[in-house]
Amino acid sequence: MGRRYHCDYCNKTFIDEIEARKKHLQSSHHIKLRNLYYAGCRDLSVILKEEIIKAPCRRYEQNGTCQFAGNCKYRHYTQEELWELKQQVDYQEYLVQKKKENSLNIPTLDSWIEKYVEKNVNKTDGNIVRPFWTYPSSLENRTDLPPSLKKIQETDFVSSSYEDWG
Repeated sequence: MGRRYHCDYCNKTFIDEIEARKKHLQSSHHIKLRNLYYAGCRDLSVILKEEIIKAPCRRYEQNGTCQFAGNCKYRHYTQEELWELKQQVDYQEYLVQKKKENSLNIPTLDSWIEKYVEKNVNKTDGNIVRPFWTYPSSLENRTDLPPSLKKIQETDFVSSSYEDWG
């Protein structure tokens, strides 16, 4: 038995030949089912814009069903359903707007540094320079640390011998 092709939209299996697949993909049944599948993935605002423009479907209003279903050129929504859809679209837009506003409140690096300096630097005595970091007290008595992690002492700067570079 040869290879078989399975169409997820139609839930059909048939021999995988170019002509058979092309015929199936162009069939009205496949196109209808594919459109119904993707209609569920569309954005609510797009659906609302399209449905407001359409006139109401008389068959759907009288019988509750329409033989054309998703291919009908008239709308299958009542006024109440359209109003609920509009409420959902408005709420989604509100959430997007709120998220945008919250993301804009992130301070810049310069403003954060200014606030940090104002809060942590002693303004009364300009001769004292305080580091921007604190050394963990748990590391002060350890002897097995590499030089880059040891606490800086004043003697480290005085006794340093700088060699000429270049």
